[in-house]
Amino acid sequence: MNYAQLLTGPTEIETPAAAPFTHHEILSLVQPFTRRGYQVDLAASDRLARRLLFKPLIHNEAGCGGIDATELLQLDNPRPGLNQLTRTLTLDDGLTATLETQGGDLDILLQRIEHVLPQQQFRSVESTLVALSYRLTPDNGRQVAGTANRVLLRGEAEIAGFRVILRGAPVRGYPAEIDIIPSTPGVALPEDLLAVIGWAWSPLRKSKAGFTGKIRVRGQEPELSRRVEAALEKTVAHLARTLTRPPAAYYETLRGARWTVTFRRGIPALFFGGLIAGAASLTLIDVPQDSIFNLLLMGAPPLLMFGAFGMRETPSLEIPPLPRRWKATWLPEPEPARQSMDAQTT
Repeated sequence: MNYAQLLTGPTEIETPAAAPFTHHEILSLVQPFTRRGYQVDLAASDRLARRLLFKPLIHNEAGCGGIDATELLQLDNPRPGLNQLTRTLTLDDGLTATLETQGGDLDILLQRIEHVLPQQQFRSVESTLVALSYRLTPDNGRQVAGTANRVLLRGEAEIAGFRVILRGAPVRGYPAEIDIIPSTPGVALPEDLLAVIGWAWSPLRKSKAGFTGKIRVRGQEPELSRRVEAALEKTVAHLARTLTRPPAAYYETLRGARWTVTFRRGIPALFFGGLIAGAASLTLIDVPQDSIFNLLLMGAPPLLMFGAFGMRETPSLEIPPLPRRWKATWLPEPEPARQSMDAQTT
């Protein structure tokens, strides 16, 4: 430590890295799991990272799990007294749902996990299976198993060659994000594909993997997660009805909704255009310097600027595209099918 550090003290708290698992620590940690029939997989575990993995369990529809899935249990212990338990359920088609919780008492953590049956993390919407991932938090801070709240972290579904992934808002008050990832590259989707559902859904934007949209849902936990779940189910139902039919049906059945979205996207530009026109028209009016109207006019620009920068999401000034008919198919046709079609036409 140098002279400056002696006067001001250390700039940050130095925390030593936790030591790797000892054999005695592993034996003490796995006891609650062993009593429930779990077997630790030492070959897959990582002692240096203080992570234990347990051998997979197979659930079937006729059992207490209520669904055919493979369960993997993982225990992370970054330091003594702090545990994070994660259960991962994987279906045969690769759809996964996780359940995680954190605390000091492993018995309570296991009871929280067991309180949520595997079938409760999968939901059928319009014949589409949706996987839901949660974080379990104690109700009002009480370390009691049955009072845990479910905070939705992620929702995932596979619809007609598109993978739909909802990611819960990492910061309270911000919208949840939803990704639509096509199975093949070079796919285009209409920007208003989600916005036609309602005002809470934003237009789609292109991303590296595919397309991204947002869902604005307000409220506090645990009600917030239930509302996000309801919005996800509404989204999946809409996409299942739309993407399994020809794109022409989307234009025919939702023509009015698409024009409503176009008008909605144009509101910010219309608003600021109206402000500019109003400011220009004031030059034609003689406003007395000592009137209250003149005072309001002088204070309006900074108030509007403060309101615009204070918004969590700044509205985009854009000229939205007009609704048009879409292509013949949502996904590109396979190469053999396209070649046979070309041969038939020639």
